[in-house]
Amino acid sequence: MTDSIAVHCENLIKRYNDTQAVNQISLDVKTGEILALLGPSGCGKTTTLRLIAGFEKPDSGRIIIGERVVADSITFVPPEKRGIGMVFQDHALFPHLTVFDNVAFGLRGKTKAEIRSIVG
Repeated sequence: MTDSIAVHCENLIKRYNDTQAVNQISLDVKTGEILALLGPSGCGKTTTLRLIAGFEKPDSGRIIIGERVVADSITFVPPEKRGIGMVFQDHALFPHLTVFDNVAFGLRGKTKAEIRSIVG
């Protein structure tokens, strides 16, 4: 696995009127890593993913995908030009499969040992 950063989020803020949905979140996802956001309902998990995917514009902060700034105070790259896939929380890629099998689906081409190492 390489140490290059695939996704970099820096001090992201997103508000909906008086409600602060995301409050200065910063994170790095290295190439090849799998990220899971866990927390109670309403803590900003889905909003953070929507910001990364480009379905929402951050009120402030910066998002870099690969080497490219896709959102900051000047730049906003639309979702279809970001190369990000998203499965909404109310759906699964394959609802008849387990969570493990849904995640492993995206890892086709790797050995079973590599998949077990990545997915757990």
